[in-house]
Amino acid sequence: MPQISVIIPAYNAQKTIIETINSVQKQTIQDIEIIVVNDGSTDNTQTLLQTINDPRLKIISSPNERVSAARNKGIKAAQSEFIALIDADDLWTNDKLELQLAKMIANPDVAVVYSWTDEIDETGRKSYPGARLYLEGDVYQELLIVNFLANGSTPLIRKQAIETVSGFNVNLEYGEDWEFYIRLAAKYKFAVVPKQQVFYRKSSTSATSKVAVMEKNLLITLDVIYQLVPSHLQHLKKQSLAALYHYLTAAYFAHVKNTNDIDIVGKKLWKSITLNPKYLLEPVTRFYFFKWLLMKLLTPQLIKHLLSLRSLCLCGKKLFIIKDELQS
Repeated sequence: MPQISVIIPAYNAQKTIIETINSVQKQTIQDIEIIVVNDGSTDNTQTLLQTINDPRLKIISSPNERVSAARNKGIKAAQSEFIALIDADDLWTNDKLELQLAKMIANPDVAVVYSWTDEIDETGRKSYPGARLYLEGDVYQELLIVNFLANGSTPLIRKQAIETVSGFNVNLEYGEDWEFYIRLAAKYKFAVVPKQQVFYRKSSTSATSKVAVMEKNLLITLDVIYQLVPSHLQHLKKQSLAALYHYLTAAYFAHVKNTNDIDIVGKKLWKSITLNPKYLLEPVTRFYFFKWLLMKLLTPQLIKHLLSLRSLCLCGKKLFIIKDELQS
């Protein structure tokens, strides 16, 4: 029996699947199985998978049923008592599984171990730091408010715990990992490896219309989550909504193309603040407001130039504009 089963759901992942599998193969723990669930890909994903010469690799091919069903199939086929999940375009540091497994073994009452995440661009060459939160033990209330695990590529989970909560909800299109983590947190303790070990690949091609679809489905997911929340914690839904709109503010910002998009950003930002005025105390909120105000006041030409800048960093009372370095 392998020490860890790694599950990789893949749909039309020909651009990244080899790089992702390479990052799994380079783990300092080598006693693993790698299960790739090819979820009805119509590109060359299957062909590329068949070129990999690794006896630890298992390929499951199935019709397209979306990521939750693909993960569930991989988990069902897994032989190990420990399950690691990674999406087909994300990456790990070489010590990710080793440190997480050590943490899990040292804490037998823990069912989920996560690590910190940084974002990378589509080329995989630029990294942007994510949150560094140290939350352990009973994290149920914290997870209700915000998905601090951030993505589906960070956790190591006991298979028995996954089976107890019946795996991923196949009816959810967005936020399915968040909903899954919350059901785990309702029953089990979490632990963290306080180290950046996951690289989450951020797409730059999504349109504002796609973000709107994501918003609609995340609100559905939030309603599903709170159907199972005890009555004495229902008041947290307002904070959950505020955090969701704060996240959506950033998502809409990333895809602003015109003045209408700028107005949408303002509405999401205002909604997050009215739901939770404490956001006004956070530097990132003031940064969002300042950036939104600039976009409202500038000409379309200057807006286009502003959008060519990779990031705006608000540090104290000074604004620093950091330009992208040109990639050759």
